[in-house]
Amino acid sequence: MEITLQFRCKMFISSTVHSSIRLQSIDKNPEYPWLRIIANVVPILNGRDPDGNAIYLGPQTTKIHRYLLVVFVAKSIQMFRLGYGKEIVSSIYFTLYGLGKVADSFKQIRPYLLAIHYDRTKVVSRIYTMISNNGLVAMRKMDGETYVKITEKGDDISNELLQELIAYGEIANMNKKTDSEERFKAKGVLRYDPELQRVQKRLAEKISEINLPFEDELKTIEED
Repeated sequence: MEITLQFRCKMFISSTVHSSIRLQSIDKNPEYPWLRIIANVVPILNGRDPDGNAIYLGPQTTKIHRYLLVVFVAKSIQMFRLGYGKEIVSSIYFTLYGLGKVADSFKQIRPYLLAIHYDRTKVVSRIYTMISNNGLVAMRKMDGETYVKITEKGDDISNELLQELIAYGEIANMNKKTDSEERFKAKGVLRYDPELQRVQKRLAEKISEINLPFEDELKTIEED
């Protein structure tokens, strides 16, 4: 089933735009189910399985796809567009600071209460500049601020990536349960599951495909 977040909900959560988003407003947001979908894949997006263990998803796994998905989510969720977006020439842009607030908002959303990893401004600026050269995002400077928007190409890639993240998350979470035949997780260890391995391999391939055009440049970017 295709997962498409963009403009799924027409309702506004408030007639007032706040500089920060509180848990209460998130809980009452009619788009909350979509926020929970994203929250469920935050550990994987940060390079961890649902238990917090590091997972291998290919080289350079926690950079481009993570930052690209932050912009995708910012544009796709009405709450974030209202709170942090700015309309410029009929498109919604976000400052680097605003995107950082979007990433941080997931600390308020169960089940994991984890922010999407988002690094210092210098690193973020370099990554968005890098992927703008390949048409995944567009950038512009205005009033001393750097603004970023996702492109149609970036939308398509993000939507496909999100589907793979969701598939991996669902199977990994199923694998945490112990059934009568003990085929699933026991004593804190994930048992081997061919289906999980298959989905993990597919996700790693998708992430590597996104990173490949920037492989050399990514080597020069060190995160905190």
